[in-house]
Formats: sequence, C-alpha cells, structure tokens
Amino acid sequence: MTPIIYKSPLPDSAIVQSSVYTHIFARNSLYSSSTVAYVDAATGASLTRTHVTDLSLSFGYGLCFKTQAKRGDTVLMFSPNSLCWPVVVYGAVAAGLKITFANNSYTPDELAHQYTDSHAYLICTTRSNLRTVQKMLASKAVGVTSKEDAERRVILLPDDFNWIPGAKKTDIKKPIPGLTRFEEILSFGKLAEEEKFDGADAEQETVFLCYSSGTTGKPKGVETTHQNLTTVLDMVLAGFPPLSHTNDRMLAVLPLYHIYGLVKLLLFPYFCGITTIFMAQFDPVKYIESVQRYKATVSLIVPPILVVLARHPCSEQYDTSSLRVLFSGAAPLGGELVRAVKAKLRPTNNPPLHIVQGYGLTETSPTTHLLPLLPDPRWPDLSEESKHGSIGFLIPNLEARLVVDDKDGTATTDEEVVDAKEGERGELWVRGRSIMKGYLNNPSANSNAFYPYTLSPPAKPVPGTRWFKTGDVGVVDKSGFFWIVDRKKELIKYKGFQVPPAELESVLLTHPKVADAAVIGVDSARESTELPRAYIVPADFSRSSALFGREVQEWMKTKVAKHKYLRGGVIMMEAIPKSASGKILRRQLKDQAKRELAGRDPAEDMDAERARAKL
Repeated sequence: MTPIIYKSPLPDSAIVQSSVYTHIFARNSLYSSSTVAYVDAATGASLTRTHVTDLSLSFGYGLCFKTQAKRGDTVLMFSPNSLCWPVVVYGAVAAGLKITFANNSYTPDELAHQYTDSHAYLICTTRSNLRTVQKMLASKAVGVTSKEDAERRVILLPDDFNWIPGAKKTDIKKPIPGLTRFEEILSFGKLAEEEKFDGADAEQETVFLCYSSGTTGKPKGVETTHQNLTTVLDMVLAGFPPLSHTNDRMLAVLPLYHIYGLVKLLLFPYFCGITTIFMAQFDPVKYIESVQRYKATVSLIVPPILVVLARHPCSEQYDTSSLRVLFSGAAPLGGELVRAVKAKLRPTNNPPLHIVQGYGLTETSPTTHLLPLLPDPRWPDLSEESKHGSIGFLIPNLEARLVVDDKDGTATTDEEVVDAKEGERGELWVRGRSIMKGYLNNPSANSNAFYPYTLSPPAKPVPGTRWFKTGDVGVVDKSGFFWIVDRKKELIKYKGFQVPPAELESVLLTHPKVADAAVIGVDSARESTELPRAYIVPADFSRSSALFGREVQEWMKTKVAKHKYLRGGVIMMEAIPKSASGKILRRQLKDQAKRELAGRDPAEDMDAERARAKL
C-alpha cells in the first residue's frame, strides 16, 4: 500500500552538523552579553549571558582537570531546579560529556537503576539530595568498593550564589569532608573553546540520556544526539508563538530533569535570547507572585497546574496581566479547563491570554506538534475555541502517519501496513532528524519502537529514516490539525509524569502479603490527570480488605517516588485477569474500575483517606 504521509505546513530548516553547544552559543552575537539569561525566582539572583558562557567553559575545564572526565563519559544530574543547572549542563556538553538527568524525588533503588544503566560516574547533587546519593552508592547494586571511591564520584552543588561573579556574598555552609564542591570545579581555568562535534557523524553522538518509562520493566535510557537537539531547537523556533528577546520573560516551573523542561525551559529560551525565571517547584501562591514580580509573559505548564490556577483564590489576588501565553504539554488539555482558567486569570480577555498545547515524547526530543495562537494568517478562519484539545500542526523537518494496522508491530514492508483513511483513528508515527537514536543497550525495545520492524536493526541506522511508533492514537482534520484521542501504550500519565504499571507491579510483588498484582490508571476529571490504581491478590484473605489496602498504599510510599503513589486506590480481588500467555488484561480491569467508581471521581477517595488520617 502507498503510505499516507503528512508534512508540516511550514518549510523545513537546514539540518545542522555540530555540537548543540556550538549551535546555541553561536547565537550569542544576536543578543547583548549583559542580558539576563536566568533568574532564581525566590531570591532574584541572576546569570547574564556572559556569566553562562564563562561559567560553563570553566565548569567544563574543571571537570576534565579535577575528575579526569573525558569525551563520552557520563555525568548524572540529581537536583531540583536551580541556577546551577545551565552551568552544569552547558559545561558538561562543552567538555564533550554525556549527561543523564534523574528525578530528584527518586529513592536510592530508583536512582541506582539509572546510575548503573547509564554508566554514569560523576553525580552532581545538592545537600538536600545527598543522603539519597550516599545510600545509593552504598548499595550492592552499584558496586562501589570504598567510602573514598563513593566520595570521589560526588560534586556538591551550592545552596548559595557566592559563585556568581558580582553577586552579594552570604555566609558559606561548612564544607562536607571528602566531597568536591561545585565552586572548586569552577576555579581551575576555562576551556578555550567547546569540544567539537562537526562532521564524520560526530553530531550523531549521544549527549543527553533522559529516561522514559516504557510499557514493560524499568525506565529506559533515551539516547538523544547533538543533531536531535539542534534540529528540534530550529523546528520549535519556526513553529512556536513568536518570542521577543526584549519583551518576553519565561516563568519556568516544570522540572528540568524531564526533557520537556530541559529543552523548552533551559535550552530554548537561551537560544531565543529571552530571560527564564526558575522556580524550584510549583506552589500556586509563589507562582502567581512570580508572574507579578517578574512580569512573566510566557509559561510552560501541564494541565494539573491549570487545575490549581482555576480554583485557587490567589489567581485573583495578583496582577497577571503580563501573561500572554500559557503553553501546555505532557498530557491532554480540554476546552473546559481552558475556559475555566481564562475566566479566573483574564475574565475580560483584555489583554488576550492564549492557552495552547503541543505534543511530543522523550523519544522525539521532545516536540513534534504545536498549536499556534489563533487566529493566524495561515488559518484565518480558525479560532482557539474551535481547536481546543488539538495538539496543533506538525512542525518542520518531520513527517507523520496514522496507522491502523502494522501486523501487531511486526510489519517489515509497506504492503503490511494499513494507514488510516481521512477521519479515521490511527497510531501516530513520526520520523525526522529529531527522533532519538534509540534506547540505550536495549535492541529488543528498539525493534518494537521503530518501523520497519527487524530483530537485527543496523548498527548505524540512517538518521531520520525510520518511523517511530508513539503508541498514541490520533486523528487529523482537514486543516492539518492533529488530535490525540487514545493510547495504545499502557503508561499511566500522572501530572506530566509517565508511570509504568509494570514497574509498580514489580514493587507490589515484593510485599510479603501480596500474592499477585496489577496496576492501571483511572481518570480524575477533578485533578485533570490519571491516578495509579492497584488490584492485588492478598496472600491471606482473612484480613479486612480496606485496612490492608491502606496498609499497602502507605507501604508503597516508602518504595517509590511521590508521582508513583497509588492515589487511585488499592482493590482486593481473588485473581488478576490474564490471557492464556499470562498477559494482564488491563482493559477488563479498566472496565471493572468504571463499575466500581460508578461515576464517582477517584480523587474523592483521596479526600476520604485524608479525612480518616486526621481523625
């Protein structure tokens, strides 16, 4: 069959063959060196573009000088958002290193998996996260042989801003013996220039290792190359709502360890010459205060943040008139929520507040689709209201398909692939130079993720030629706007995080009183997200199911990060429904959950649990 291939309405950009550092910092000449690049929202401390350039080259030099790190080595970043992030990320890239980014709420066991799987050595972390790192390094899984060896691996990030040239000095906390301090790394000198990744396929070398929660097993390392990033930055620049380096300010609340925050809040604003204000975490009052204080004009968010803004009284107590664009991603955004937020923040819509969304995955670096600010000269007859829920149009340098059937993922030729007809649903496939190199050391996952399917993929596949299968089901309208309507994959999406059921099931099965377990996501309209819900077969049915369910929920809180808590409840059952081959029949469990909830929002059960806890 002839494939039905969709293209962007925008022209392609030239493909770059260089380091992402070279590509980003080549634009320094477009902007004043004294322009503020990054701001700490809580204190107002800031880094200018000159600071970022000089400090990143110093950090890169110090890594090579002090730790003997060499091109291709991997550094792990384990920290909340802070002004250290641009220095560490750009500095490591300038030194030719790879970086992997871990969720700063990880437990020692979760961190150990990523640390060992990514083959990281150095760990950049804060005092608040140090205990987790120390426990991780002491675990048998990591294989560190001595206390001295563990200490050599840690670079301690500061809680102050004394390391910023010209910053007001504050009291310095007592150093921790044996650990290398971030400030020390900055003190040895400066790289004359960044490590080059030009030509001879050097731009295809991996630079970022973000971890994506697959449908089975533990999170997988996504190999993002220099060219993936240079391409996606140019693509987003062409499709994103226009930004002014003199007038726009980005308020950044999303975690930088996630590729959405990493690329769109750390790299992209600097690429565009605009100021980014970092918040360590989302707090509704501090968020709205920061909008007013810094006159933020643009903010990237996720739907659960909009849920809070639509309800919290602080939204009406501060001046948010500077905001012109709220850009949502990571989870579907409904029209009802958009209208509620606009009614709260901008009841007269004067000046206009645009709330739009895009789409992408860790594997696509991340963005593939963007919804423009409507009306737009390219679509003069369309309005934002008419496109609520749409992920927008395909951005340049990408192609897409909507596939109805690919022989259960085993198709090797176009004759075996059936594309969706106009108006039909199909799995979204994309290809282009921004698509990941592949999953780290996981050939079976790569075979399943790409078309054409092959058990023996080439060692050096031609970049941009393979179709990546997103697992999300979409449709496209006559205007070329896409909509995500379902998901083939089994991932639970909780407030922008991907939660793999298989991972939670493996943890539940380690409980001495759990004989079998299955986990699904249940929709919460109130929270605008999915909540993980567990079905377990207890080893002993003589206990109260309600008490045991609460016990398991509390036990899980000691085993996993907060976004993986079983907020959707724990339900007892005699047997987990499975196919003849042993595969969990999640659709049956989802249907059962709907009957159990009977129209009740699962978040109401969370409220009941909190009430019981207070008694």
